[in-house]
Amino acid sequence: MHGGPNIRTREVGVQFLLARPSAACVAASMILTAVAAIPYVTDAQAQQPNRPVAVQRAAPVQRAAPVQRAAPVQRAAPVQHVAPRVVAPRPAPQVHVNVSKPTFTQQQNRNFPAANPNLQRVNPNLQRVNPNVQRINPNAQKLNPNLVQQKGGLPLQSNNALKLGPGKPNFNPVLLKPGSGGVQQIKPAFPVVNFHNKFWPILKGPKFVWLGGHRRFFVPVGLLGVALIGGSYWYPDGYVSMEGPACTGFTPDGCQLHWRMVDFEDGGAEPQCVQYCPQAGPPPAQVATLPPPPAFAADGTCQLTIFAEPNFAGASAPTGDGQPNLSQTGWLNEISSIQVQAGTWDFFTDENFGGESMRLSAGPYPILAPEWSKRIGSFMCVQPGPPGA
Repeated sequence: MHGGPNIRTREVGVQFLLARPSAACVAASMILTAVAAIPYVTDAQAQQPNRPVAVQRAAPVQRAAPVQRAAPVQRAAPVQHVAPRVVAPRPAPQVHVNVSKPTFTQQQNRNFPAANPNLQRVNPNLQRVNPNVQRINPNAQKLNPNLVQQKGGLPLQSNNALKLGPGKPNFNPVLLKPGSGGVQQIKPAFPVVNFHNKFWPILKGPKFVWLGGHRRFFVPVGLLGVALIGGSYWYPDGYVSMEGPACTGFTPDGCQLHWRMVDFEDGGAEPQCVQYCPQAGPPPAQVATLPPPPAFAADGTCQLTIFAEPNFAGASAPTGDGQPNLSQTGWLNEISSIQVQAGTWDFFTDENFGGESMRLSAGPYPILAPEWSKRIGSFMCVQPGPPGA
């Protein structure tokens, strides 16, 4: 309020009211109560105008931190143009060559004088490699003793080897029959005996041989009888297609080989290689006597010549060795006539001395039977003999 009664005015009012009784007293008390509620204001305060209540200001808003700008991209330094540098050509190195011994480098100098310095540096290395190649060549000659040179992609053979036949040769590391200490043959699919580093077919059933143009059957192997050898009993186990001189001794399986005469069912006999093996059990009721082996000629030898056509015509090849694989020399199923100069030979329809067999002694055979013309896969000399044809 802008103004109000002062202290003196309040005192006069009080005295007035005290003088009034009853209702006046009540009214006066109410007035006093209202007056008492009026705030006390001094003179100094009454002279001062009323000031409005100060309004509290809101806290200042904090500003976000300023965004830092990325550093300016540094530009690449300008490319400085360098003046081309002129390099003087180096002088060619001087090579001192012994005139008394011309080298391969000197020969190249005559043909290519400009490239000689570089080639001279490479040539010494090539000369170091060449001796190693020469060291390998002797080994190749040992593996292929029958190969002496090549002509048209086919090897030429020495005098002791079988000449190439009209068929397509199937060359293997060893072309012909290896010797006693040669490379071992591949084991055939049919039953064989492993002996003398080779595989020899064994037949335990009926066996026949073409002899004189006729098929002759040997007696069954079981009828040969049990033999008493060295105080032990040995049972015949089968016929082995093996050369006579090699059919002797013990096999790795513990059996014995014997070259002996064997009877034919229709009479007569021919030598065969028979294998005897031990058998557990009681002693046999009957023991046979093992006949002595046939004697070989003291000066016996083996030699024949095969021909591709009948009547000794066409390609021919002489040999004194058995041939287990005629496919390797181009003679598989290519023989039509044979000239046996010495010894007794067995011929087979299959390779590795398998299949049917035909035996020929010394003599000429200008025409073979239809069963054998161009049907021979292997052959061997079973018994050396004196020259007969």
